[in-house]
Amino acid sequence: MCRYKIVICAFCLLGLTIFSFPEKSNAQIGIGGGLDIRSEEPTHGYGIRLEYRIINLPPFADLKVRAHGSYFSDTQKKSYSVNGLVTEFFEEQSAFDIGAAILAGVKLGPVDPFTGVGVGIDSSEFETSRTGLNTNRGMGLKEENLYWNLFFGGEFSLIPYVKPFFEYRFVQLINPGNIDLEDSERFSVGIIFRF
Repeated sequence: MCRYKIVICAFCLLGLTIFSFPEKSNAQIGIGGGLDIRSEEPTHGYGIRLEYRIINLPPFADLKVRAHGSYFSDTQKKSYSVNGLVTEFFEEQSAFDIGAAILAGVKLGPVDPFTGVGVGIDSSEFETSRTGLNTNRGMGLKEENLYWNLFFGGEFSLIPYVKPFFEYRFVQLINPGNIDLEDSERFSVGIIFRF
């Protein structure tokens, strides 16, 4: 809970800093983040993004490049019983990815739709550990893969500098191995600060 408070305070401080600058007609840089929900375990996480406009086609289109990253984590306590003896263990799953993308957008009033394509690296890890005095590590599995993705979404341009966004992303791993995951879907919502 403390981590979320720190993230919220950091975004508020960044927002106040951006509002103190004079307004520019063409924002070149975007920094933001938000919540990510994906179709495989762990399902909930958060992401960050940094965008830079490389081409502005007045009055209504632009082309941007993006660096982005996401982190997902989940821990579950499970137990099983054999001959009346109960054994408890924790399952820890975590995943993170980093990538780069190119995206094109148009300005259509209060919602600015965009679409893009990108590549990146995905790292997934699965570990189990027993509870009690002897916390031995059980099974562990870690895998890194390259991926490509397609995405589309929109930004709400009602407030200067602060742009809430939503995004749908389709991700496909290029060469999956031990982890049974080839492609996934992801939905992201958050705020991006443009200056």
